[in-house]
Amino acid sequence: NLYVEECYANQGPTMKRVRPRAQGRAYRIEKRMSHITVVLNER
Repeated sequence: NLYVEECYANQGPTMKRVRPRAQGRAYRIEKRMSHITVVLNER
């Protein structure tokens, strides 16, 4: 039998993307990701 002893999420890498906008401008989009850690233990 397993149970979740601890679970947490840390900040991961950020993908930087550019979206075109009006009059030749660029709009930067940051797609954030996360590191999810789950620690299991036996009962």
